[in-house]
Amino acid sequence: MTSEIRLTGGAGEYMESATVVSWAVAVGDRVKQGDVVVVVETAKAATEIEAERDGMLVAIVAAAGAEVGVGSVLGHIGNDGDAIGEADMPEPTVAIATPEPTRSASISLSRDRTPISPLARRLARQAGLDTTAMVGTGPGGRIKSRDIERILAEQRPEPVQVGSAPRQGSPVARHKGGLPPIVFIHGFGANSGAWNNVRAYLDPTIASFAPDLPGHGRTAAAGSPSLNALVDATLAYLEDTGLTECHIVGHSLGGAVAAAIAANSAIRARSLTLIAPAGLGPDIDGEFLEGFLTARSAASLLPWLEQLVADPALLPQGYAEAVLRERLRRGVDAPQRELAARLFPDATQTIQIGNAIASLHIPTRVIWGKADRIIPVSHSRGLPGFVALHVLADIGHMPHVEAPELISRLIVQTARSANLQAGQ
Repeated sequence: MTSEIRLTGGAGEYMESATVVSWAVAVGDRVKQGDVVVVVETAKAATEIEAERDGMLVAIVAAAGAEVGVGSVLGHIGNDGDAIGEADMPEPTVAIATPEPTRSASISLSRDRTPISPLARRLARQAGLDTTAMVGTGPGGRIKSRDIERILAEQRPEPVQVGSAPRQGSPVARHKGGLPPIVFIHGFGANSGAWNNVRAYLDPTIASFAPDLPGHGRTAAAGSPSLNALVDATLAYLEDTGLTECHIVGHSLGGAVAAAIAANSAIRARSLTLIAPAGLGPDIDGEFLEGFLTARSAASLLPWLEQLVADPALLPQGYAEAVLRERLRRGVDAPQRELAARLFPDATQTIQIGNAIASLHIPTRVIWGKADRIIPVSHSRGLPGFVALHVLADIGHMPHVEAPELISRLIVQTARSANLQAGQ
């Protein structure tokens, strides 16, 4: 006999629905009473739902990404010998049950304000979007993160076709007489969204691009993972976008990619900003890499993610759930493991960018957090004398997340110094 895993009203005050973020167990896995089996996102925050008894997960009814109402069945726990099956839910669905409100004050507050999820509110604030008149796709018009992402995607300029003349108003045409576009390259295990906070502080007249590295975000893994493969894929993206010159910014592994691209004659790099870059020394926190790659629940992943910043409170709410969701939806788990094994075996960096930086004749800036626990700031000691170095107190491995306004300012200063150097 099976028992149901349900979304109850206790998962959030005056909650009408929730989105399934990730399943901590797979169909066929054994669970014990109290084990976390599924994570959902409510209007308040991410919530872990535990197994009510020992048994085996025999069915998933609401897959990751599904939007479900209070009282909905998420899955089934059974016994050995029970039939195993997984519901086929390729697209998120909505199954809303209307709960009895527990407190009238909550109802009044909720109806007086535009209903919006915490993540959507943060994304809208960062992008400067006014949500007061916006109607979302969630229950009752609630604005979800996907609504904000859709609006931002619609506002994003279309890429220029290779070989065609730049369209009037396109990023490539718009920088005539101003700054060329800025290209942001994220670090290992992240995706292009890592730059959202920094890009939000840029002057809107400055075009910017943020590709996903192979095996990250929406980009398929490289056939043979290596630094050269990452560089080639990024150069191909820039070529497809129609960029012939740009300012380049890279974080961690993305810093190594950025330095290699800046030293490559395939594109004209106008300036280079590196944030805690890989490739300047042998040390890297192997325990972090192992913990990050093997964690299978938000609870086990969060302590490792907190190693990335000096103050864990600066991590975005639901960050662990978002990382797990990407692993499940995009299938990036295996490619990232293989990439780490190639580039960082035995807690050692096998990539080197010192010669690439030394060959540059463009404004170059390196930013590092003094409290970086992943790649030590001591790697900055061997930088060439022409490189500007900023060591930030009380900042960890992710300065662009911990101090986005300052990082945006430094990036633009570096870019503008290239214009001055060129006499523009």
